[in-house]
Amino acid sequence: MINKDYILRLAERIGRELAIILGLRQRNKHEDALIYIDDLLFNSVGLTSSMINAMPDEVLLQMLSPFGTLNIDKCLWVISLVKAEGDIYSEMANAKESYYRYLKALNLLLMLHIQEHTTSQYTLPITVEELLPLLTDYELPVASKNMLFSYYELAGQYAKAEDTLFELLENATHDATLRAEGRAFYQRLLAKTESDLQHGNLSREEAQEGLAQLAEQ
Repeated sequence: MINKDYILRLAERIGRELAIILGLRQRNKHEDALIYIDDLLFNSVGLTSSMINAMPDEVLLQMLSPFGTLNIDKCLWVISLVKAEGDIYSEMANAKESYYRYLKALNLLLMLHIQEHTTSQYTLPITVEELLPLLTDYELPVASKNMLFSYYELAGQYAKAEDTLFELLENATHDATLRAEGRAFYQRLLAKTESDLQHGNLSREEAQEGLAQLAEQ
C-alpha cells in the first residue's frame, strides 16, 4: 500500500520539475523542454523517452517492477513526464505524438491504481480524471477500457463503471468472459449498502436490471 506522506513529498518534487517544464513551454522552448524531460527520465528512471514510448505498456510496467514489486516512485515520474511530453506535442500541433503519450500515461496510471488498490484519496501528481478529457477525440483501446472499468469500481464510481462495461459489450456482445465479469460486478454491487450505491450514483434496482440483462442469452 502506498504511503500517503511519501506520495505527497514525491508529488511536490515532481511538481517543481513540471513547473520548470511549464516555464520552458510558456517561452515556446518546446525542444528544450523535451530535452529536459529526457534527462529527467534517464536520471529518475534509467530509461530515455524514446525507450519508454517504444515499449509496450506491460513490458514497461515489468521494467518498473523489480522483483515483482512496482516501484511507485519511478512509475509516477514516468506518468507525469510522459504526460508533460504529450502537452508539449499538443502545443506543437503534433496530435499523433501527443495521443500516444496521453494514452501511455493513462494506461500506466490505471495499472498503478489497480495494482496498488489506490483511489482519488491519494494526492498523486496526476489523475485519471485529468487525462481522460485529453483523449475524448479518440476511441480508447479495449485494454484501456477494461482497466477503466476496474478503476471506476475501485474508486466507487459505479455508474461510470457500468457505462464502461456496456461500452465494452457493444463490440463484444457474445464475449462470455466479459459477460461473466459483468455479472460478478453486479453481484458485488448488490452486496453493498444503499449508502455505498448512492455514493456511486447507481441504485439497487439498476444493479438488479443490469444483472438480469447480462443473464439473458
